[in-house]
Amino acid sequence: MFKRILPLMILASLVAASGCGAPAKVTTPLQPVCSSGTFSKTSLGGVPYNRLDKAACARAIEPFDISIWIESPYNSRKMRGRNQVLLGCKPLTSTVDDCDYCGIPGHSATAMLNFDPTGFPDDAQVRRVVLAVHSPDNADRLAQAQLRGRLNVGDELQSLGSPREIVTRGSNEQGWVLFDISLFGARAISERRNSIYFELSMPCQTPADNSVTMSLLKNEARLIVEYY
Repeated sequence: MFKRILPLMILASLVAASGCGAPAKVTTPLQPVCSSGTFSKTSLGGVPYNRLDKAACARAIEPFDISIWIESPYNSRKMRGRNQVLLGCKPLTSTVDDCDYCGIPGHSATAMLNFDPTGFPDDAQVRRVVLAVHSPDNADRLAQAQLRGRLNVGDELQSLGSPREIVTRGSNEQGWVLFDISLFGARAISERRNSIYFELSMPCQTPADNSVTMSLLKNEARLIVEYY
């Protein structure tokens, strides 16, 4: 009897061990070395970006995590899966925000983005890095948002994204804002940081009508790196 049960016990332990293994790590696509033989010098994911130097390559990478932080009394929480987010402050209601107790009226929303730029060549010479974000209705106001970022978990957030370029050409290309984060981005790539973090928000001290819609899953934000 024991001889028949032993193989089953071994098989069960192997199955259990495989189920307890670490989840698959998110892998970043490798970007090509920029040379005259590069098949396509641009791959921008639909973002209208003009290279500063036509001899350089420009590549866009997607965020590996997008979330929204809803900040409110007794109801602060993280959300995922939204196509858009309304940055800024507005009243919090049970019918819209699905909370049993909404606390003191008013809350703010912050968009949070994580990128892994380790796919670029080790010897890449960074020319420029921009965070491209999209608003379906008011790019001018989105350009006024606070952008903060950090290279390491636990670091202090630092203000980023100056200057900021608003794309105005072509009806199909409008709505994009390019936050220049070249120094921050070049350091992240040079130091092989695999989880750089950004927050976009509108300050609550501004008038209530200063909120702005930012695209999340549709016209998703991109990190664009121009390099040699």
